Order: sequence, then C-alpha cells, then structure tokens
Amino acid sequence: MTVDRLIGRDGGICVWCGRAPWRADLTAEHLLPRARHGHGLAENLTLACRRCNRRRRTRSVAAYVRAQIDAGEHPRLDLLREALERLSRSASRRHAQYARRELQLLGRL
Repeated sequence: MTVDRLIGRDGGICVWCGRAPWRADLTAEHLLPRARHGHGLAENLTLACRRCNRRRRTRSVAAYVRAQIDAGEHPRLDLLREALERLSRSASRRHAQYARRELQLLGRL
C-alpha cells in the first residue's frame, strides 16, 4: 500500500505524535515491525512522520507509547487503537494476535 493510499485512509496524521507533516515527511509505519516478522499488509500499515518512525525502531506499540508518555509526549491513542483494531481482524494469525496483545497492553496505560 502506498503512502498516498494510507493518507486517503488514515488522514495524513502521524499515529505517534499527531502532527500532520508535509507529504514527503510521512512514511508507512509497520505496526508489527518487519524485524519482528511483520509484513507490508494494508492492515499492518499506518502513517508516521519520519522522525517518529526512526525513534520507534523495532519496539512494540505499547513499549513505544509507554516511552512517549514517560517523556511527557502525547501519542494519538485513538489512532493507535483504530489501527490495532484493524490489524486484529487480519487474516494473518501472527498479526492479529500481536494487535490483540498490544490493545490489551494499551488498555492498561
């Protein structure tokens, strides 16, 4: 899925910081990182600004959100929950299980 399609679906806002950067500064963010065997499925992708995408690296969604909150930042939990709900309905069992686990962990924050 291209970044332009993600912008059409998700609205052009970084899922981590909530900013709406220039189009050239948006990237496709893998909710389940590729380093953790995540794939480029449409439901596993959301938008992130380059800065946030680099800062997250391969941390899980909940771990990165926790780090953001500890640093006094305000991640877009509404966008994250929406993206994880979409991923929890994935045909890929690995992706769906990851999303459900991360949703549970976000509920505890």
